[in-house]
Amino acid sequence: MQHASIPLTHIFTRADARKIDDEAVKGLIASIREIGIINPIRVRSVERHVEGVPAEAFEVTAGAHRLRAARKLGLEEVPCVVVDDDDLHAELAMIDENLMRAELSPADRARGTARRKAIYLELHPETAHGGDRGASRQVGDLNEAERFSAETAEATGRSERAVQRDAERGEKISERALSMVSGTPLDTGSYLDKLKKLGPAEQEARVQRELAAPRKPVSPAPAPRNEFESEQVWLAKVVKLFDAAPLEWRERARDHLFPDVPIMDGRHG
Repeated sequence: MQHASIPLTHIFTRADARKIDDEAVKGLIASIREIGIINPIRVRSVERHVEGVPAEAFEVTAGAHRLRAARKLGLEEVPCVVVDDDDLHAELAMIDENLMRAELSPADRARGTARRKAIYLELHPETAHGGDRGASRQVGDLNEAERFSAETAEATGRSERAVQRDAERGEKISERALSMVSGTPLDTGSYLDKLKKLGPAEQEARVQRELAAPRKPVSPAPAPRNEFESEQVWLAKVVKLFDAAPLEWRERARDHLFPDVPIMDGRHG
């Protein structure tokens, strides 16, 4: 692993990278303009062919939104961490960054967590149920890989229970059904929990049927009656967003707003 400042013309995003969130990019543009890029973009060296001629290039494994913001700001170079990731580790890094995003929908989180589990078990087969934990290590080795749910919880800042739930949804619901649900009014945890009890063909048929059905209009919440109620509504929204954000983002918000107040985080001991 090495740190380097790399020209943007040499950096490219993965073909399977998650769709860029324009609102997140706007927030990053404001932050980068004020304090620069705090967290370097994670890249790996790849061979990229331009008109049949190999050229030095770097593929982003974590930091696609920061890269987009840097391009919009017209920066020529960005700080990077260059790693020697193989394809599986590169995909794992990209998934981890996505799973740390608070606004990820239940369907996308389920799909990402299930894929992360498949990669993790391929890299650490000894951690699977029934796997031979003794085959890949010597007696007394303290570097044995953690089980998937514990390692993923630590990597993404979520509870083990939430990781297990998301992985189960992603494993039991077909890829096509998850894609159909993603970003629609059906994209809720409770709907996915009902869907996972059905077979793949039945899942897709049900999603297609319910997306086509006319939906009842949702009645707007009653307007606050006074200034105190209005403050309570906004405070509840802020607290909910803050609690759902990854620890790193909350620490950055704390440093800007309340530099002398520590964050009490039950998820991190």
